[in-house]
Amino acid sequence: MVNILVTGGTGFVGSELVGALKKRRGFNVTVFDRTIKNRLPGVKYIQGNITNSEEVIRAVRGQDYVYHLAAILDESCQREIMFDVNVGGTVSVLEACRKNGSLKRLVYLSTDGVMAETEKKSNEKAPYGPRTNYQKSKTMAERTVLEFYRRYKLPVIIIRAALLYGPNSYWASIIRKAQDAFPVIGSGDNKWHILYIKNLIPVLVKARTKGKNGNVYLIADDEVHTYAEMYRILREELGVQKEPKNVPVWLAKLMALFLSVGRKKSIVSPQHIDRLLKNKWYDISKAKRHLAYRPGYNFNKGIRETIKYLRDKGVLKR
Repeated sequence: MVNILVTGGTGFVGSELVGALKKRRGFNVTVFDRTIKNRLPGVKYIQGNITNSEEVIRAVRGQDYVYHLAAILDESCQREIMFDVNVGGTVSVLEACRKNGSLKRLVYLSTDGVMAETEKKSNEKAPYGPRTNYQKSKTMAERTVLEFYRRYKLPVIIIRAALLYGPNSYWASIIRKAQDAFPVIGSGDNKWHILYIKNLIPVLVKARTKGKNGNVYLIADDEVHTYAEMYRILREELGVQKEPKNVPVWLAKLMALFLSVGRKKSIVSPQHIDRLLKNKWYDISKAKRHLAYRPGYNFNKGIRETIKYLRDKGVLKR
């Protein structure tokens, strides 16, 4: 039997990954997370704190493979708490893995947000250039993972995922805005390379045994659209005929600051706008060569499935 631990295994990516791993014969899958919800049969769940080194050591002990997904993504979180979890928690996992003699590989899930923006297509050699606290915390964590490989030869690889989309609350909010003909911010000409959840999960499963230790792998959909093109496809899949207006960036940020003063949390934040306007265009050929990455979903198909799922669950109006 192969023993596999997934930290953050009840989150959006984690629950999908655990579901895929448990279907494999001969896998003992364990989830380590702060909050345990939506338990899957045949999976062991451990409730614990990723920053508690003793709890992490106990969870990692005896595991052959570890997927480290646990992280805080919410930019409204206090900086100290975010760094404590995203960086300190990663150090806890790395130290526990270093002390675990049976470990064959640690797979760390990172984000394209660690990369500097470039006008041309970027690959894994692009310099770091994080802007937000989340991106800065993930940059520090990613560098620490690579340092453990260099210093201790810890068997690790990094999956650097583009912005994920799929049936979660974040994208449900975005789709609702599209239904209301939310305006295009700026020109919409920037390239926006993203990643469907069902393209990510198979390559995460493969990363257990494929790829080279000490390497970073960029994962994104096969095709890239501009921000305006993606918004047009989204509206078409929703059946929204009303054309959105364009608003200047300065006005959008002013509105976002105004909304941030209120008590109700909004996805229209300055950080959200910065993500929309960032040029994101990636070369994923390394992942195709080393990890046999074969993305099966384009944006049309992925967003169509997302909309259908959210409508069937009653999250979106028809």
